[in-house]
Amino acid sequence: MAGRSRSPGRPKAGDRWRASGRGYAARARARAASPYGVPALCRAVVRSWRVLTRALGLSAAALALVLFGLLHVLVTRLSPVADTISDYALSPVGWVFDGGVLVLAVGSVALLGPLARTGPDRPARTGQGSAVPDRTGRSTAGPARWFGGTAAALFGCWCLGLVVLTMFPRDPVGMPVSSTGLVHQWASVGALLGLPLGALVTAARRRGAGTRIVAAVAGACLAALVPFVVAYLAGSPLRPYVGLLERLVVVAEIVLLVLLGTLLRQAAPAGAVPAGRDAAAPAGPAGALAARRTGRWSRLRPRARLRVSRGWPARRR
Repeated sequence: MAGRSRSPGRPKAGDRWRASGRGYAARARARAASPYGVPALCRAVVRSWRVLTRALGLSAAALALVLFGLLHVLVTRLSPVADTISDYALSPVGWVFDGGVLVLAVGSVALLGPLARTGPDRPARTGQGSAVPDRTGRSTAGPARWFGGTAAALFGCWCLGLVVLTMFPRDPVGMPVSSTGLVHQWASVGALLGLPLGALVTAARRRGAGTRIVAAVAGACLAALVPFVVAYLAGSPLRPYVGLLERLVVVAEIVLLVLLGTLLRQAAPAGAVPAGRDAAAPAGPAGALAARRTGRWSRLRPRARLRVSRGWPARRR
């Protein structure tokens, strides 16, 4: 007995059910996107934590600027042009200087902590666990680890240098250099060099208009460090302006710190794949079929759904 024939232009019932979005992948995506699901709750907690740390870092940077400005009002015997900011640590209100530097260090940890790794997205990986090569055929996992480790080390020099220079004050003007003053000088050099160099490494790994601004400000900070270092040389004509040069460098680096804090939500690292998306899986129906065979439903995010109507074939929406 011949089977029931159907029109070749109409889809099967199974095809219509799979294309309508009621398959296993659609239900897995619905559970992940549910406001009451654990993945959605984790993402909300991570977003809230990032917003909180960014607000804490920006507030700390602003408070540090206020405290540094207050020092110039409380201590009038020091010249903003000839005397450095570290000279305020030897005044009766030296605790204001120490507090401002420590607040800046705490804000730096809050702002630079998320940037110490490769970024908010993980490196691209295949199903076998090896890094996905980029367009030139080279692996992206090695450069990602190198950039992340270098940026973390440079940002650590900035934060650690700020803490150390408060513990070891500089020598008074006219006194010979002691071991405490030598530690203070090297801590200042490590801090002032670590932030702009770390910013350049971070900007080289990310994309967007904000990265170009960060790179430009970091280059300006490094350029401003040159006359500041030259001012400490014997017989330098810039020696009477060492205080002004240091203040310009400090203000520029605080501005750079604020720009780095806003960089996290503006750009993603180059060559990264958003979390939850498999770089080896193709998009569309072919990717859905491959995921069904390999059991990777939760790692797929199709770009479009198929809507089956009476006028087959299906249309994208």
